[in-house]
Amino acid sequence: MKARVMSDIFSGRSVLASVLMSATLMFGIVGTGGTAHAASAVTANSDAQEKGARLFIKNCIMCHERGMENPGTAALSYLYGKDKGALEDRDNLTLDFVRYLVRHGRGLMPAFRTGELNDEELKVLADYLSAGPHPAAPAK
Repeated sequence: MKARVMSDIFSGRSVLASVLMSATLMFGIVGTGGTAHAASAVTANSDAQEKGARLFIKNCIMCHERGMENPGTAALSYLYGKDKGALEDRDNLTLDFVRYLVRHGRGLMPAFRTGELNDEELKVLADYLSAGPHPAAPAK
């Protein structure tokens, strides 16, 4: 299970890096020092996304992994439709929405106190989820 999730992270990271690099070249942000700045932005963004993915695995995946056997995914699928059940498949999560639900909980989802997930970790997690969807690794 974790191997599949890590594979998802690495495949998503390479796609993200190539999209960001293409956008950088398309908008002409290269020049003296521009390439180095664009590369460092891609690295910083992919590092943040990797940290967010690790926080998701640590705190959320036990309920929100893809698949109807997971209670969070099943509940969200019931409420919003099967294509919006898994959090990593969502493209409509905002930073404020994620932060609010994590801190206050909803239904069976517990609220996470700052001792469990501090404000900096919550920001990284919210950035990760709001940057979705994060594609699953292809089935073998």
